Amino acid sequence: MKPYIALSFLGSHRLLEYFYLKGFINNSNQIEEYLFSEIHVKDPYKPDYVYKNVMQDFIQDKSIGRCTIDSFKELSKMLEFRGERVYVKNESFERWQEIVHSVSPLQIISYLIYDQCNQSYRTDVEILINSIFDKSALPSIFDPQLDQMMARDGLNEMHMHLNGTTEADFVWQDALAEPSKFYTHFRESFGNTYVTDQYLQLGNFEQDDFFRLLIIARQLRDKIIGIVFDNDELKVDESFTKDGYDLGKSLNYASSIHPLKNMNLDVNFQDSWQYEALFFIRSFHYLESEQSIYFANVFYYYLLIYAFFQKMLVQQKSQVGFDQFQKITLNQIRELTEEKYQNRYRQLHGMYDNSLCVLEGRFAPKDNLVKSFKLLKSIRDGYVKNREVRKSFKLILVPHFVKTLDTRNPKNIITFRDLALRIKTKRTLIVLLDTMKHSDYKDLIVGFDAAANELHASPEAFAPTFRKLRFLGYSNFTYHAGEDFIHIISGLRMVYEAVEFLDMRSGNRIGHATALGIDPKLWINRLYESKLTLKKGEWLDNLIFSYELMQNDGKFYGHLGKLQGDIFKYFQEIYNYQKPLNIHQIIESWKARKYDPIIALKWREPSIFEEFDSQELEDFNHLDISIQELYELYHAGECIERYNKMIQIEPDQAPFTEEVLRDLQNIMIQHVNDKNIALETLPTSNVRISYYKRYDEHHLWRWLGIQNYNEGDPKPTVVVGSDDTGIFMTNLRNEYAHIYQTLNKYEDQKTALDTVEQLNRNSKAFTFHL
Repeated sequence: MKPYIALSFLGSHRLLEYFYLKGFINNSNQIEEYLFSEIHVKDPYKPDYVYKNVMQDFIQDKSIGRCTIDSFKELSKMLEFRGERVYVKNESFERWQEIVHSVSPLQIISYLIYDQCNQSYRTDVEILINSIFDKSALPSIFDPQLDQMMARDGLNEMHMHLNGTTEADFVWQDALAEPSKFYTHFRESFGNTYVTDQYLQLGNFEQDDFFRLLIIARQLRDKIIGIVFDNDELKVDESFTKDGYDLGKSLNYASSIHPLKNMNLDVNFQDSWQYEALFFIRSFHYLESEQSIYFANVFYYYLLIYAFFQKMLVQQKSQVGFDQFQKITLNQIRELTEEKYQNRYRQLHGMYDNSLCVLEGRFAPKDNLVKSFKLLKSIRDGYVKNREVRKSFKLILVPHFVKTLDTRNPKNIITFRDLALRIKTKRTLIVLLDTMKHSDYKDLIVGFDAAANELHASPEAFAPTFRKLRFLGYSNFTYHAGEDFIHIISGLRMVYEAVEFLDMRSGNRIGHATALGIDPKLWINRLYESKLTLKKGEWLDNLIFSYELMQNDGKFYGHLGKLQGDIFKYFQEIYNYQKPLNIHQIIESWKARKYDPIIALKWREPSIFEEFDSQELEDFNHLDISIQELYELYHAGECIERYNKMIQIEPDQAPFTEEVLRDLQNIMIQHVNDKNIALETLPTSNVRISYYKRYDEHHLWRWLGIQNYNEGDPKPTVVVGSDDTGIFMTNLRNEYAHIYQTLNKYEDQKTALDTVEQLNRNSKAFTFHL
């Protein structure tokens, strides 16, 4: 309980609002009141005494300075020194993962260094900072066998988006150093409703307040440096509130890297975050030795703003679902830092010896040739111009087309679904292929993907592009599917459509595929007896898909009659098709969605030079006329309007009991196995985005046949990636460490290590090559 109180104290949003609007606090009772109210809102299902008794012991009659020191002391108990390196204690690793989503790991480690040097013979602060914070601020566990495996075999990163990689501690330094440049990017998020939602979820701040707080943080740090490093007098009348601070105030200590760099400190640091670590270490010493109430308030205020900044960059435990993730990607806070790539590649070495062999970096390609060359040049230059990085691992790239929502009113649709997305994807493909002709990039791009919110676009929108790429001779494909879904059946269908509509084959991969592994019972329970609201057309598509999977398996024979009845009911309500139809024609009309409506509906005639488009049109024209008519209805505005009408269903609505859902998952796992398609698992990302609360609930253990597994269930081929390392505060080493630790709960150490080694072998086997 104490770590939770410490975490809440260091990251309190309500106390930050108080400091911002009213000023400093000098009463521990106020701290306790504000902190309790915030904790109770987050966890209202416990009686008051559960938290109040602990808080009284932790906070009562203590100064802000003492509470700050005690909070860092409590959190730093999860860490340990081994020589000049810091590791997370094995038993604290999962809890540590939750801590660093809200409080900077650099701050906690800096306190550990301060405490270690303060309590022992050690005085080598500079050596420790250079050793620990050389490239990253994310520690891991120490396990000699796991470390040996990583050092011996190396790891292949199978799924990492280059944007969203940078750790929050590094972004903070850039924002403080160059606030004007930061604001240029940051203001592009103004008016974005997703981003507005993110601010409102955390508290009452808006984007303007966020930037004001950033400027206040610069002034607070300037003040702290003067007191701690330059022996400035304490001027307790200065105001740092919303209405009291001076926006244009000049700083006494300024630098393009870090204010401490230009001071005569006789230290040799290369990076801003190393100076920031020294700043914290000295501040902890001053805080504890001088016991100044004013200084404690200034320092605590700085910590609160820092924590708010981190929460805007890192997906929190309370932020479930891809929509929550997307808000972070759209808030533009990382944009300044991520203009260049070199530091990102350095960061991927981690805090210890590099274990990365291959980095498969995902990026969103541009639909403009000039922008495309500029982006690829920046990605490549960050790699080739750093000899250390270039020697450490091989960089390969997989561009991902971006799923976007068709926002048109169906009444105004006179063409077809996803018009803008389809046109942009076609244009992006042309630009990408032209860019890949350049000698610098033709061997760098090894595969293709589509990513972003799968509730916004289905595989059908990208199917013509992927099949055209295969026609042109490309064979390495992956696709984000089954990651986030309204109903498990929807997620299963997304995977099926990706495999079938995109013509995925042996050696290809599916990203996430959570729907193929999540325990149906857990999923239903986590909905807390809620009915699901979804589009009538989506539910119809799910029924059609389910019928397709069930029709050839005798165990489902008793369900087919009801399924068929519901299918015809919803089908007529949406499409009002008057000619006689059978269930197989309806299924084939669903499968026909893989065709390009631009060609199939004759919005454009392919030229004699467009062999792929001509063949597609010929194949479509050979379909039964009723299927062609149903395809046209599917894209008609009036049918889309009826398709989009919302209905409510029970999660386990007949025939979709927990048992049936599990059977359908197994059918889909066998389907991808038959095609030799691997599934990409990204544990921390899935724990944050999906319905899981702990790593041991993750579907990987079912896929490996360890937990929630029934004899005879198929087991997929699984590879490992880290997804968005900055947003989830992880890296590939830590993903393997979480997997290994969880395996150790169920297996002996040797078996757990063998399993991890097999996952690594799978990853190497399914790495894309030209």
